[in-house]
Amino acid sequence: MQKLIFIIFFLFQSYIVDGDENCSEIIKRNQWTNINAKNINYLIIPIPYVIIHHTVTPECNSKDTCMSYIENIRSYHMDTNGWHDIGYSFLIGGDGNIYEGCGWNHEGAHTYGYNKKSISIAFIGNFQGKNASKKMLNAAHKLILCGKTQGILREDVRVIGGKQAIATESPGVKLYKQIQSWPEWVSTP
Repeated sequence: MQKLIFIIFFLFQSYIVDGDENCSEIIKRNQWTNINAKNINYLIIPIPYVIIHHTVTPECNSKDTCMSYIENIRSYHMDTNGWHDIGYSFLIGGDGNIYEGCGWNHEGAHTYGYNKKSISIAFIGNFQGKNASKKMLNAAHKLILCGKTQGILREDVRVIGGKQAIATESPGVKLYKQIQSWPEWVSTP
């Protein structure tokens, strides 16, 4: 019986993410890599947190460059660190595209202590001394709205910077200041 409930739950999650025309087009994982996750832990929806990070890599401004950088991040996470998958749920490029990492319902490896109760959005680049572009910010807002309208994220989802949960500089000084104006941002997780 539990297996049947899990299958129905999984199919429902797949349907609601793929079936909503109001959601931004997300560049699927199979468009930038042919490497599958080694193991998957599923998140329980609705998810209460979105955690914002930056990749501390060069920025990318074209789909091809962004996909190449994301593949390098995936390789580092899986091949060098030995993780089961890329750590981020989604990545946003300077081209304004949203790239699927481990996705909506798979546990990532981005913020120790929060991985089971959050998705992560990683901005490709280093935003320690530079603001993220309006295009990138708009993509993140659309993604959060998509998750809320789909019921994947809680309606009262809380957005925090990685540095609010763990000892890190992520998402960078400038991007951290930018997210503090978002209606979903909270000062205390």
